[in-house]
Amino acid sequence: MEMMPDEEFNMLAALQALDTLNESERRVLAEKLQASPQLQSELAAVEKVISAIAYTAPAVPVAPDLKNRLFQRIAELPIVPSPTENNTPSLIVRSRDVKWRPYSVPGISIGKLYIDKEKRQITCLMRLEPGVTFPLHRHADSEEVFVLEGDLIVEGEVCYQGDYIRSVPGSTHSPVTEGGCLLLIKSSTNNEMLV
Repeated sequence: MEMMPDEEFNMLAALQALDTLNESERRVLAEKLQASPQLQSELAAVEKVISAIAYTAPAVPVAPDLKNRLFQRIAELPIVPSPTENNTPSLIVRSRDVKWRPYSVPGISIGKLYIDKEKRQITCLMRLEPGVTFPLHRHADSEEVFVLEGDLIVEGEVCYQGDYIRSVPGSTHSPVTEGGCLLLIKSSTNNEMLV
């Protein structure tokens, strides 16, 4: 059912006074108000009437024991620990405790920080010596790399200390370093080497 223009304004004015307009309705009302100073004074009158309604409604008596009953019900609610209240301690790997191992590619060493066997993900440090190319590989899942030191060239882009690289599942690349680098990597243990 299509409304007459003044009916539409009356409804929008009431909703505005109650502060329940959505963005589209706000725009329509703003256009109407801009076009007519008379509508601006009508809106002010509607807002004044609606604000007075709260003061004309009869007072509702509150049960004398309401506060005590409310606190009693709150006390009976089960206590659910927040995720931060979990008693599992954080995993901390000190830099001096990282066990560096040679990777399957000469000139690359890896320091495993954490392996999630369930999700099949690894978080590790990787050091590439100058001039090393990491073999072409396909990502089974998202891979995140943060350059801690040096340079890493990925898909023609040179990344330096502080740069972040995120590769999507199914993507392939073969990064290279000119001057060597140290990387923080979170990747899938299901990545596929293509060479």
